Parts: sequence; C-alpha cells; structure tokens
Amino acid sequence: MLRIIIQSAFLTVLTLFGGLALGTAVGFWVFESLPGHSTLSPSALHISLAALPAFAGFWGGSAVWGILMGRMAGSAETRRMALAGMLGFAPITLVLGIGLSAVEPFVIEQIGALFPIHRIFTLMFAPSAFLIAGLSAWALGRGLRSKALAWKLLWQVSGAAALAFLVVNLVMEFSGWVVGGPNAAERYTMLTVMFLGNFGTALAGGALLGVMLTPLAQSTHTASRSPV
Repeated sequence: MLRIIIQSAFLTVLTLFGGLALGTAVGFWVFESLPGHSTLSPSALHISLAALPAFAGFWGGSAVWGILMGRMAGSAETRRMALAGMLGFAPITLVLGIGLSAVEPFVIEQIGALFPIHRIFTLMFAPSAFLIAGLSAWALGRGLRSKALAWKLLWQVSGAAALAFLVVNLVMEFSGWVVGGPNAAERYTMLTVMFLGNFGTALAGGALLGVMLTPLAQSTHTASRSPV
C-alpha cells in the first residue's frame, strides 16, 4: 500500500507540475530565441508564441496524468482517460487562476480592512484547491464509467487536498512566512506559500487517488481470471 501511495503521489506531481514546468521552460526559451524580443515591451505575437509551449505542457501533462491514473484503476481506454485528465484539471485551473487574479485587488481593497491579508489568502485559495482536486478526481471517475465512483472521488479527494493546503499554509505561517507580512514582497512569500500549498495538495490528492483506484484494477484482474 505504501508503494501505491508514493507512486500515485509522485506521478501526480510529476505530470501536473512537470508538464507545466517543462512547457514554461520551453516557452521561455522560445521567447528568448525570437528575433527582436523585448521583456520591457513584448509584442503580442511574441507572447503568444511563447505561451503555446506552456499551454501544450499544461494540457499534455493533464492528459498523461489521466492515462496513468486510469492504468492504476485497470483501464485500457487511453484516449478516454486522457480526455478525462485534461477536461477535469485544466479548465477549472485556468478559470480559477484567471478569476482569482481578477478579483484579488477588489477583495483586498474591500475586505482587507476587516481581515488580515494572510487570512484572505487562505479563504481564497483553500476552496480553490478543493474545487480543482475535486473536479479533477470526479472527471477521472466519469472516465472510468462510474458515476458513483466519480462522486466518491470528488468529495474524498477534494477534502484531502484542501486539508493539505491548509496544513502547509499554517506551517508556513508559523514558520514566519506570512502572506502580506513583513518583507513578504522581498521574499516572494505569496508565491512560495502558494507553490508549496499546491504541491502538498497534489501529493495528498494523488496519494488518495492511488489508494482508491488501485483496488479497481485488482478486482478487474481477479474477475478476468475467474472461470466462466
């Protein structure tokens, strides 16, 4: 069981984080290689060309994640699980990322006087971790052709992911990494806490997925070997 937990958590981080990181690195290389590029006033064309590899890595990593999670569940439907991985993870992540960036200044301006910045950060991003993990897991369940499994994965994986984000957030806070606190901008506190929180979310959600999906593969294997 421990091997399954480690494997599933590792594969989740490797595909979802790794795909985005690889795509971003390639996109940066493309941007730097473009003739006449400028970091101070980049053209829309240069930005678009550099963004293509980042999006490809983002969507590609999601597809590979879906395939690998499907294999852990004993599914041989590669295309279906790739679509489940992409449609479950990528759209909600993009929507929440863009949405939170848009409303963040308004929320801080309107509520910042009532609550500390680090509490607003928690209230905004912990539910986001819940939604991203839950919908991604739900899509995997639907990819495996089970509505009951999809809803079970949604609630359990989303809960584990949100709890992991909260734990990382509080540990960082007690360690002096307080979003909006002293020297927060110089230390890139918000980005650091967000990255580590999402990393913990991926580990926890991926580990639980492995625990919940692997028995499906074992039952399928047992059924295939049973005499007719």
